[in-house]
Amino acid sequence: MRVLLNYLGMDKHRFGLFLVITFSTSIYWWSSIKSVIYEPFRHALGVSNAQLGFLLGLIGFVQIFGYALLGWLQDLLPIRKLIAVDLWGYGIFALILGLVPNLPYWFLVVAFAAYGFFGDAIYWPTIQKSTKGLATEKTQAAAFSVQEAIRSGMGLIITWFTLFLFTVGGSNLFGARLSMTIYPIFMMLYSFVVLKFIPKDFMHDQKDEKDHKQDRNGVSMVLKAMKLPIVWTTGFGAAATYLIYVAANTYFLPFVQNSFHLSDAAAGLFGTVNSGLVGLIAAALSGVLATKRFKTTPQWMTLLYVIVAVICVCIVMTPRTSSWMLPVVVLCCAVTFICVALRAVYYAPIGESGVDSDISATAMSIASFIGYCPSFFAYPLFGAIIDAFDTRTAYKIIFIMLAAFSLVGIVACTFGNRVIMKQRRLEEAAGIEV
Repeated sequence: MRVLLNYLGMDKHRFGLFLVITFSTSIYWWSSIKSVIYEPFRHALGVSNAQLGFLLGLIGFVQIFGYALLGWLQDLLPIRKLIAVDLWGYGIFALILGLVPNLPYWFLVVAFAAYGFFGDAIYWPTIQKSTKGLATEKTQAAAFSVQEAIRSGMGLIITWFTLFLFTVGGSNLFGARLSMTIYPIFMMLYSFVVLKFIPKDFMHDQKDEKDHKQDRNGVSMVLKAMKLPIVWTTGFGAAATYLIYVAANTYFLPFVQNSFHLSDAAAGLFGTVNSGLVGLIAAALSGVLATKRFKTTPQWMTLLYVIVAVICVCIVMTPRTSSWMLPVVVLCCAVTFICVALRAVYYAPIGESGVDSDISATAMSIASFIGYCPSFFAYPLFGAIIDAFDTRTAYKIIFIMLAAFSLVGIVACTFGNRVIMKQRRLEEAAGIEV
């Protein structure tokens, strides 16, 4: 335990808060169902690939504009209440979709818009700010990666549990609805854990509100954060990662299943490994390497993007015959592995650059606005491509897009590394002068 605490730069109390905050990401369990039983989940909602793509894209639309318009709220409102409200807001709509069949499409639109608001716009920057504040400047990658590893471990358990419920429910729509009902009930109950264990003054105890009152308004906080180069380099680097994540987490499963005609059971096993087991290992390893072997997190991310680009080109060139099924599956899992390794640390550069805690959630929100832009267009775009082309052509286009976005990530992380190294040199020079 002592080794872990030193690695994270936390004491036992802060580590306890870290775990409570991390486990609140159970808010995403409901949406993870699509990664394990994509087709039953889609049929339970009664939508086509393109319609589901639109709904998932709607989450991204609300998400990214919520970041831009509401990010400063996370620097002003109590964190414990924000998380609790998010868990209930998301949970209520998810429970309705799980319990009530044949809902009109307009209600699905309202529900998925609510997911974007409660599950992302006013939730995720709060989690990022909390994680950044609990770790030291030198242990940002460690904290974010351990958090992602825990989330991946939780995700692995949930994928198994989803498959279990699906099987117990008769491997049909009723089985899918079991997961769609149980998960929101859990997240709403967990809100009481959040309210009990997170202090009322969490992340505000070191602030002198009177001294900072004149600077504590939304416009000034946003403008101050927008002037930071690391916010922009982090945002564009995250955007490249998130587009890869959308493809890996949602569309790799139907890609493998349709390309090689896998059974539902075999496809479910692939989904379990691809969305859970791979991520658990990748997230933990990514933080260790970024912290111990590279000068900055962007240096590590640049290498990962290069590898993703190469793998995507290889998948495009690989024949879709039964003899190539295993190599393609391995390559897909490798992309997922790297994607999780990237997601584990892609917002750590903001903490590494020493962004002021007073505007850390605002900075995270702006970077997230840029980083999660693919969630607005990737889902409907990928869904439309799959519906419009044959399987081989559709996924060839998708993997070429992933390779292209990897190049964007390489450029963004290269500049991000320069920003952090320049800041460190300035800090060292200032220390010498003092």
